[in-house]
Amino acid sequence: MGGQESKIATGGSLQGAIAPSISVIREENLPSLNKPTTFKVTVPSSVVKPSDGSVTMRCNVNGTSKIIKIPEGLRQGDTFRFTESKPEIEKIFTSTLPSIPGMEIIQSKQIVWGSVSYSFYGGSFDQQAMGNMVGKLMGDAQTKVMEQVIAQRCNACLAMAFNVTNDSSGERGKQKLVIVTAHGTPCVVVPTTTVRAVAAVTATAPALY
Repeated sequence: MGGQESKIATGGSLQGAIAPSISVIREENLPSLNKPTTFKVTVPSSVVKPSDGSVTMRCNVNGTSKIIKIPEGLRQGDTFRFTESKPEIEKIFTSTLPSIPGMEIIQSKQIVWGSVSYSFYGGSFDQQAMGNMVGKLMGDAQTKVMEQVIAQRCNACLAMAFNVTNDSSGERGKQKLVIVTAHGTPCVVVPTTTVRAVAAVTATAPALY
């Protein structure tokens, strides 16, 4: 059992009522859950013979290792393109604060959460490495939260909080389990000046006479 590691990440939302938006933001201005991105890759030198369409290769996409199929007829040195879809989490505002300076909240949604559980054998990490790993697990939990934020058609997650728990089991407690959970409130935010402009356009003045 020594050296075994496993990681599971998940996320969701809690039930609750949704207040109507005080303003309107165009759908195309909100982050996409499946933004397509095209990549260009080169067939590695290990593929000497032309691919029959079932040959695979490993490549790094946005920091994640991916296994993709090499199109039929291609060999070492040839290039091809493939498309990968991913959430636009880089467009999500995240903060432990209840608001963002310079931004106005025009709508909030149900609380969302993300959780990552990581089990490992105690002897496989020293304290410094484990500290770095907890930081990465917090990032993984935050990513699951942001995916839920996009699914609820929001562009921010406010009042975020994190919780880290750990447990030991097995012989001499060497089997470790770390669980990191994050939660927050999805919101739609816009620059404060935008809200003021909308308010000015929709305001009515009473008759003087």
